[in-house]
Amino acid sequence: MKKKYNLFRWLIVFVFVFVNCPYWALLYLMLLLLLFTAITFLLKRIINNNLRKLLKALLLFFFVFIITISVKLLMGDIYKIPSSSMSNTLYAKDVIFVNKLSYGPRLPRSPFDIPWINIAFYFNENAKKRIKENWWEHKRLSGTRTIHNGDVVVFTMFAHNMVIVKRCMAIAGDTLKIRKGDVYINNNYFNPSNLILNTYKFKVKNKKTFYKKLDSIGLNVYLSNTEFSQFKGALSFQDITQLEKLGELQDLVRITDKQTSKSFAYPNSEYNQWNYDNYGSFIIPKRGMVIRFTPENYALYSKVINEHEGVVIKKTKVGYMINGKVVQTYTFKQNYFFMMGDNRKDSADSRVWGLVPEERIIGKVQLVLWSNYQDEFQWDRLLKSVN
Repeated sequence: MKKKYNLFRWLIVFVFVFVNCPYWALLYLMLLLLLFTAITFLLKRIINNNLRKLLKALLLFFFVFIITISVKLLMGDIYKIPSSSMSNTLYAKDVIFVNKLSYGPRLPRSPFDIPWINIAFYFNENAKKRIKENWWEHKRLSGTRTIHNGDVVVFTMFAHNMVIVKRCMAIAGDTLKIRKGDVYINNNYFNPSNLILNTYKFKVKNKKTFYKKLDSIGLNVYLSNTEFSQFKGALSFQDITQLEKLGELQDLVRITDKQTSKSFAYPNSEYNQWNYDNYGSFIIPKRGMVIRFTPENYALYSKVINEHEGVVIKKTKVGYMINGKVVQTYTFKQNYFFMMGDNRKDSADSRVWGLVPEERIIGKVQLVLWSNYQDEFQWDRLLKSVN
């Protein structure tokens, strides 16, 4: 009876893994299992007891070493949130688990990307000279899904591969617009979370009564008292709903950037007047998307082409040139994504530094492992899922 129970239990585990894992992960697990079984079988045939024990210890160390590297490289990793740009979804000092299986793990671009193995290369002077180089081409294994609008994503940017966490607002091929702080994807209003913060100002009927009622609901927000009965603060839709129940709010207004004659947002084009609250419309490049070069398109897309497409485009007297050849069109090689922080007025994101190429994506934020927000352990955020 016990054997049947164990067999049934392992069958359930196998079915769960088979349904939720990509094919390459199943093959990899089966290969490790077969290798372990074969070596264990051979070890049992060794007569010398001391030698058998030594080899068993080495085998155990080897498999722990391989599994440790495999988990960190192929399955998931742990990161710490450095800033408040994703509040209220993620707070500074939150420790998060990032699922690499979701979008498929990136394979290493150099030996320095491989845990434990990279230690040996740090002691090699010739290798250290190439520490910032990509030794191999970008490759990504298949994942369980693609990036969706609204996913909270971890990726790298800039020269030193800085790890960044933001929410993906627009995927490759989308048309993005921001109007008075509201985001529209393909002309449809898009609000992926009621925790997203915007800056509001409002008045209250009675300041003293308002403070008493505010204490009673335990709302954890900072409100600056700008005038006698006027307040200002970063609030989410959820916060506003709670405040409105107090019956004290008057003249609630979202504070947004006003349009000017000059663009203050990426790509700082002379052909538009974009800012962080009024942006687009902007078609996010998709692999295979073709653009015809015009002054407007050159201003809009030249930065992303020069930074991430591996070519150099210039505007000259004879026309637009890529690597010394005159061209009239360009076909994008990669998919790109538009990322924004949930703390909209306190986030440097795609509105500031531009689009994120697919090769920079690490994985999806799955959950908060633990949180020391405001230097106190937050029990309500222990193993909290992230949406």
